[in-house]
Parts: sequence; C-alpha cells; structure tokens
Amino acid sequence: METTNVAPMLQPNAEQMRQHLHHLFGGLDRAYDDAKIELAWTDSKDGKLRHAEIFTVSELDQIVERAVDINCGPNQNVYIGQALRHPNTAPFGRGADSDFYALTAFYVDIDDDVIDAAARIYKSRGCSPTAIVFTGRNPHPRAQMLWRLDTPMHDRELCRRQNSALAQTLFGDSTVVNPGRVLRLAGSIAWPRKDGRVLEITEFRENDTLVPNFYPAATITEAFPDMRPELAPVPRQKSDQDNNGQTAGHVKPAAPADLNIGTSTISVDACIARIRAGDHWHDNMLRLVGHWIGRGWSDTEIVAVAEAMTLPGYTAAQTRQDVATMIAGGRTKWNAPNPSIAIEEKPAAAAPPLQPAFLDSLNIAMLPRRRWLLGRALLRGHLTLLVAPAGVGKSTHGIARAVALATGRDITKEPVHENIKAWVYNTEDDSDELKRRLGAVLQNWAIPFAEVRNRIALNSGADRPLLLARADKSGMVIRLPDVDACIARIRENDIGVFIVDPFVETHEVNENSNEQIKVVAAMYREIARATNCAVLLVHHTAKPPQGASDAYAGNMNAARGASALVGVARVVQTLFGMSEKDADRYGVAPAERHLYLRLDDAKANLGLVSPEALWFKKLGVDLPNGDQVGVLEPTQLEAINTDDDGEDAEFLKTIIGCLLARVKSDEITVNAAAKLLAWSEDERFKRYRQTDAKGHQRTSATLRRAVSDAGGADICLVSDGVEKGFVLRHNESRTFLKRFERPFGNSADQAGTNPGKETK
Repeated sequence: METTNVAPMLQPNAEQMRQHLHHLFGGLDRAYDDAKIELAWTDSKDGKLRHAEIFTVSELDQIVERAVDINCGPNQNVYIGQALRHPNTAPFGRGADSDFYALTAFYVDIDDDVIDAAARIYKSRGCSPTAIVFTGRNPHPRAQMLWRLDTPMHDRELCRRQNSALAQTLFGDSTVVNPGRVLRLAGSIAWPRKDGRVLEITEFRENDTLVPNFYPAATITEAFPDMRPELAPVPRQKSDQDNNGQTAGHVKPAAPADLNIGTSTISVDACIARIRAGDHWHDNMLRLVGHWIGRGWSDTEIVAVAEAMTLPGYTAAQTRQDVATMIAGGRTKWNAPNPSIAIEEKPAAAAPPLQPAFLDSLNIAMLPRRRWLLGRALLRGHLTLLVAPAGVGKSTHGIARAVALATGRDITKEPVHENIKAWVYNTEDDSDELKRRLGAVLQNWAIPFAEVRNRIALNSGADRPLLLARADKSGMVIRLPDVDACIARIRENDIGVFIVDPFVETHEVNENSNEQIKVVAAMYREIARATNCAVLLVHHTAKPPQGASDAYAGNMNAARGASALVGVARVVQTLFGMSEKDADRYGVAPAERHLYLRLDDAKANLGLVSPEALWFKKLGVDLPNGDQVGVLEPTQLEAINTDDDGEDAEFLKTIIGCLLARVKSDEITVNAAAKLLAWSEDERFKRYRQTDAKGHQRTSATLRRAVSDAGGADICLVSDGVEKGFVLRHNESRTFLKRFERPFGNSADQAGTNPGKETK
C-alpha cells in the first residue's frame, strides 16, 4: 500500500486518548494496580497488527505519550486492549485471551452504516452506552460503544457472551467479542486500509447524561440478553394450556445472528448492507423481518427500525406498508403473534438517597481537562453569551470565529485549541449576506475556500426561522421541536460550535421574565451538553449610547432583558465600540474612533476574567462582485506616554532629531515617519513595533501620536548655525511633516510667526 503522509493539521489528540483510557481504566481499586494494559499497533509496511507494549494501570499518561509517538508514523494505527491483562503478563508482545484478567466495560464494534438504528434500540431499552468511540465517518459513521461496569468482571466466558449479545442486538461485528480483543484508541489517526475510507481522527464522546457513568453487569444483561439458539428456552406451542385451561402465551423462538433461509445463510451485517445498497431490497428485508420476529421484536419495533432503511426515491410510508405486509406473513407462517412488550416505568424520584460524597483519594493528573475550543470563550458542553449593541460588528465577529475554528487559523487573536466544524445560524440576515461576510473573511486572510468546504454551515432565518420555545396564554414555556432537531443535526454532522445570532429571534417568550428566559436558556444549555458542543448566543445590549459605553464594556449587566440568561451562561463577553475616553488614551483620532471595537470578558465561571480588552479594527474588503464588506482585524493598542512634561519634551525632541538624520525629503507622512523610527536600529523606538496578522510592519498609535505632537511643538535643533526641524501640516487627504531650515536666531518669537510659515 502506498505510504500516506499526515496532513499538517491532522495530528493525534492526546487529550482524547487520555479521556478514553480514563473511561476504561480510571478510578479502579488499588487491587488492580499491578494489572496490565496492552497498547498494540500496526506495522507501517504491511499494516499487520503485530506490535505491542504492556503497561500498568498507573501508567496511563505513559501510554498516551507512546501512542502519540507511534501513531504519527505513516500507516501505524494504534489500539488499546479492552480488558486488563494478568499482572504476570510479559512486558512486550501481543496478548491473548489466556492473558485475560478482568473486563471493565462491555463493548460492541459497529462498522456498517447502522449507527442510527443501533441508537434507537439501546435508547428504547433504557441502557445507553457510557461512552462512544467514533472510529471514522467516511464513507459512513462507524463506532465502538462502551458500557462501563461498576465492578470489573473476571469471568472470561460471561464477558464473551455479553459482548456477543450486544453485537447481535445492535448489528455489531459478531467476531469482535472476545475479551482479549484490542480496539482502536480514541484520538488517534485512523490510517485507512479499506476501500472507501479516508484519513481521519477518531473521537471519544462520554455520555455525561448518565450519573453515575457506569452500570451493574445485571442491568446490561437484562437490557441485552443473550439470544443464541442453544441458550433459548423451548417455545410452547399455541395448543399448550395452563392449569386454568387458558391458552398459554407464545414464547418467541430465538434466531441466530446469521439468517438461515432454506439453504442460504447470510450474516445480519451483510443483509443490512445489501438493503442499504438497494441489492434485492425486498428479499433481504424479508429475511431481516423474519430474523426480528424470531428475536421477539414487536411490530412497532420492527417497523421503526426498518423505516430507517428507506431507499432514495421511496417514502417512509411505502417502507412501512411493505414491512407491515412482511410482518403479517411471517407471524402467520411461524405462528408468532405480535408480543405485548411492557416497558417498566421507573419513577422519576428513583435517585439514590442524598449522601455527602467524601473523597478518600484524588488523582488530579487523571482529571479530564476542560475542552476549550477558542481561547477562554468557547468550551465544549457549555453556553457562552456575547453581548453587543446593534450594528457594532457582532455577526462579522461570529463568522470570523467560525472560520478560525474550521481552519485552525488564529485570525481573532484567540488560540484555536481544536479544529472543528462550525454552524452559524443567523436569524436576521439573508443567506447571500452571510456568504458575502464569509467571503470577505476568507479574502482578507487569504484562506482558500477548500479549507472551509463542508466545515462551515451558514443558515439564515430568512430561509427557515429557528424557534426553540414559545409561551402559552398561561405563561407556560412550550418546548418546540427545533430543540431536538438542533441536537440531532449537531450530532449527525459532528459540529463542534453552534453560533446563534441573535438570541431574541429564537424564542417567543417575555424577554424580561426571569422564569421564562431561564427555561429557554436551559434549552440551549441542553443542546450544548447533549452534543458536547460549544454554543455561542449573540445577544443585544440594554441601551448604551451609540454602541460605546465605558460603563457597559466588560459588564455582564449590559445584556438586554432578564438576567437569568447571564446566570445560565458559563462565559459572558461584551463587544463595544471605542469610547472617547479610550480614543484619548490610545491616541486614536476622532475621525477614526468608529473603526475600533473592544472585546471584554464579563463573566468566566470556568476561569479568570481577563483584565485586558482585545481590540479589533474594521476594514473594508472589496469583493470580486463589486460589493465592499467589513471585516474585523485584531490590533494592538498602546496607551499614550503618561510621563511628566519634562520627559515628554525630551522624547519629542528625540523624535525630531532622529527624523532630521533619517529623512532626506522635504515631506513625510506621520504614519511613514512613525514606521521609519519604530523599524530603525534605534533601540529607543523598538518597543513601538507591531506586526499584523499578515506579517506587515506596523507601529503603535502611541508613537504615531508622539510624532504628531513633535511636529506641532515648534521644536528646533541647531547645527552649524542653522535651526532645523519639522512642522505638522494637514491637507484634504493626509497629515504630514514638512521640513524647515533657517539661520540660527531667526526664531519664531523674533519673526512673530511659527517656523512652518517661514519655510516654503
């Protein structure tokens, strides 16, 4: 196989590896300290799984380091043993089932395109996985599902049987059930070996809706019983009667994982694959329906799962009708009536009794790290609120953040921690305007569209409104289907950040009611938690004057409406225009003040609030279609020198002296003069150097202001009997310095005029 190089931005994710290992082996009793864990990997030349190294339970960090190092090598896929090996296992070499010591989590490996169908089954049985490892998404999603046990299981055969039951029920690989199996390590690069697959990063997702995040073995066995034929009870015939003379309930015969029709045998996996490919759909669906009837499924369960296998060009209603006919024929043929299956209703108050959770140990190194996506603003599983006045540039800033996360480029001066897909739902602007803004960002930063293709979704409320909740006449907040739709779409498309702009357009409740707004905000928090996605809500301010207020910048109380929204959000930021006070502080001309914006932290429950604002400058980008669209470019502002007058005067005199030595022409613009000084070899001016994101040389506003002040201060330097200097001048298009020279003693006081007027 031809060697493939790792893409520049595709690197193993050590944090995901650590989370996966912690889920399998973290928090074990000290009795397992000597148990071994197998790290295995494929040969880079032939792809065979022949290499392994053995570690102890206390060496999870060392496993991560070793796995990252190995996985960076071309075609070296890394795997982790699902079960603990016996303490006396040799330190090197592949393990075997005979090395089995204990299993901490039951598992199923699903390679076919049946993830959605499997999810419907385990949800209906009330036993969702404690974690899922997505091993790939092309050409369809593939996953390993884990059910962490409250106590490790030492019976090797029971482990095999339960894994087999999971594979049978959830359409998994029936060969990947032995307890000595190794499975792909989350966070690793999946080097493709099969046709149709691509280079991908595997992902780990823990089910944070489960508290506690483990099961007793009996719970899993009850939800997924072993239905192998040799273990199934002998079914009664319909003619059997009980002691009261009544016809006994029919006991459903079990069916094996392979479907036997006459002399033809086909695996469940292959049958489903053929159905989805449209290969003899009717014949294979008939086989599968017969299999489900034998497994004891009800009509409702069969129809619900079969509906997901509707082929393009057909409707779900047509599938339901065809499958209903198959079910009726099968039940008549095999004398298997539709079973009445009752789902045990567990009381809502079935929580364990309240007890203080005292700690007897704390392994800080194994605590999972917070998964920040962008700076300290966007965090997986949490809600962030950006408060800004209308028209200040918040939508442009949101799209720039989406591009930063989708490409991994630092274009907002916020570190990009993960390279993920982004979904922007703007409920105010039309789709063309959103595309213009995206195009302007890409053009300004010279980013090829290929870097964001299928990685940024732009939805407009003009095309399809987003509405999560509305209030009825009694004031009750009604949850709308868009909540679950958002969760489903984010999961299906593996979206990492969901940006909603603005919040007020996505609900129909009283925005001043804390009770109602809290419910709506909790819905967005649910979306974040259910999908492990960062959710950013863009929200309007109360009434700051002209979009710039010193009292509002960095103040979470700037948010419009009920304060409950701020309470639910974990991170709150404000985006405001530059105030007059800021302009004076940083030496920005009044005519340019409207071009600057400041981003401030207002609330940070999961970190420290930054005391420094992040500044942006508005730039106009000319698109190829003739439109001009604004973008925000990060900029660094430096406060003007606040030294006493004597030191200021010396600094201004230094500026004039250096310019006289370096400028040979009669005129120079203030900006060019400042850049000339900052980027010279003179150490006194190097601190004023700045470089923008494109690598261009810039200078601080402080130095530009000082150059202007020096030109207007009538400073004369005497050399060889001649007074020399520069005077500040303005015309319609620019501000510049004009050189003057005159005989010593012919001062401005003597002449009654300033030096600039004497020198033409």
